[in-house]
Amino acid sequence: MTEPELMLESDVHAFGIEIVYKQLVEAGWDIQSADVYSERTEHPQIVATRDGEFAFFVVRTAMHPGRGRIEGEEVFQHLCRLARDHDASCYFASVGIANSEGKTEEEMAVPIKGVAYHVAFDGLVKMELPSTK
Repeated sequence: MTEPELMLESDVHAFGIEIVYKQLVEAGWDIQSADVYSERTEHPQIVATRDGEFAFFVVRTAMHPGRGRIEGEEVFQHLCRLARDHDASCYFASVGIANSEGKTEEEMAVPIKGVAYHVAFDGLVKMELPSTK
């Protein structure tokens, strides 16, 4: 019997972007770009428009039991400023995935390629810097 092929961190990240991409399309967003290879601390993963709103979407994905998180306050501020500089809204999508073949917490956290996954995605959170007024 052969060992299962594990997903890399980049595969997990790309999977999360795919999940959010599909949700955005279903919600009527017109996707301008989606980049699974973008530098996560510097750029949004998805850029889209809907009803006159131009928006950046920052996606983070983690394996069970975790959820995707932004890498710190400095990254959060940079991404918010980048969106503001482009007259865009900025949204965060935290995604968690669990190996559906896992019977234990530990097995659910193993990112195996080609298996089904349970997805935890509760929607988008608008990212904004505090007002300086």
